[in-house]
Amino acid sequence: MTLTTRGSTSVDAALLHAASQRAITRAVEDLWPDRTVVLGPQCPSVTSYVCRVTVDQEEVIAKYSWLGLSLVSVLRGAGGSWEKVQAAQAEYVNSTELLTAREGQNLALLRKLGRLRVCDTAGVHGGVLLTRPAPGVALADVLSARPGETGAFLTATLLAVAELHGPSGARALRDAAPIRERSVAGVFRRKFDGPGTTAYLRALGRDSGLPEPERLEVIELVQNAAGRLLRLAAAISPRRDTAVFGDLKPEHVFLDGHRFTFIDPAVQWAAGPQPDVAKLAGRALLLALGHPQRDAGRQIVHGVASALTRHAAGLPANGRAAYLREVMVLWLMDTVSILTTCLSAPPGLPLAPHQQALIGRARKVAQVVDRVSAFLVGSTAGLRLLDTVLSEVERAAGSTR
Repeated sequence: MTLTTRGSTSVDAALLHAASQRAITRAVEDLWPDRTVVLGPQCPSVTSYVCRVTVDQEEVIAKYSWLGLSLVSVLRGAGGSWEKVQAAQAEYVNSTELLTAREGQNLALLRKLGRLRVCDTAGVHGGVLLTRPAPGVALADVLSARPGETGAFLTATLLAVAELHGPSGARALRDAAPIRERSVAGVFRRKFDGPGTTAYLRALGRDSGLPEPERLEVIELVQNAAGRLLRLAAAISPRRDTAVFGDLKPEHVFLDGHRFTFIDPAVQWAAGPQPDVAKLAGRALLLALGHPQRDAGRQIVHGVASALTRHAAGLPANGRAAYLREVMVLWLMDTVSILTTCLSAPPGLPLAPHQQALIGRARKVAQVVDRVSAFLVGSTAGLRLLDTVLSEVERAAGSTR
C-alpha cells in the first residue's frame, strides 16, 4: 500500500510509515540476528502502528506506539510537527510510559496468573512489542457469520474474564502496568471536554467522502450526544476493588474451537467491570448496525440483549439498574469515540473493513447515539430501559438508511 496524505494533516503518513518500519526492522534484527526478516504491509489500526513480520518461517505481529497517542491524533498534529514528534518519540521509547512495554508486562502477568489465555509474546525491544498470532478466528468475524449465537458467545467471553473483575482480580493485577490511554471515559473526556473540542467536531469527516449535508448532520448529532454523555458521566465513580481487561472488543477475542484467546490487554484498576461489558456489547451492536443482512443485524441485537440480561441477573437486585445504566453510558461513549476517530482518519491511514463501513453508516450510528443518550437523561430504569434502548438499535439495524 502506498501511503499518501491529503487534506489538513500535520504529519505525513508516509514519513510515519517509513519511521515505524525502520524501528520495527531494527528491533527484530537486534532480537534475532542472522535471521531472514521480511516486514509485511501496515495492518489497519487507528491506535498503534501494526504490521506482520516473518522471521525465517515464523510469523509475528509487531506493534509500535507513537507517544501513546492514536495514529489519527499524531497525523492530525496532536504531537506537533513531524520534527517535534520524532524528538519526543526518542525519549518516549526509553520511558516508563512506553505503552508497548506496559502491554508486554500485562501479557506476562496475565500468563503468569493463568486466569486468562492470552497471546504469546515473542519479544519487547526498542519500543516494539512482538507477539505471536492468536489461534482461531476473531470473535467479530464469528458474530458476523453466526449472528444467531451472539448471546452465547458474548456470555462465554464475559465468563472468561469474570475472574479479573472484583476484589480478587484487583489483588491479582496489583502489579500490572495500567494502560489508562484506553479508558473509555478517559478517551471520551479528552475528546469532548476540552478547549479543542469545537475545532475537533468541525473537522469531522472532511476527508471521509461523506456528502456535506450528511457530514454536518453527523456533527450536530454527535455534539448533542456528547454534551448529554458528559453530564451522565459525572455519576460514574471509580471502584478501587476492581480491575478490567481494558480493551475488550470482538476484534481482540479469538475463538479456536471452544477456547478463547485474548490479545491487546489494556489493564486498568478502579474501573469496575462495566467498561469491559460496555465495549464488548457496544462493538457487537456496531456490527449489527452495519451487517448487510437486516435479519442478521436483529439477531445480533437480540444476542446482546440476552447476554446483558443474563450478566445482570447475577448482580444484587438493588444495584442492577445503576449497573446497567452505567454500562449503557459507557457503551455510548465508546461508540462516539470510535465513530469520531474513524471520521477523523486521514486518507493515508489504512482502516479495517469494519472501520470503513462505520464511516459509511455514520449518520445511522450518530442518530442512534443521539436518541439513546436522550433516553438515558433523567431515566433510572434498569432492564426496562435496556429493552427500550436495544429496541431502538434493533429498529436502526433493520432500516436501510
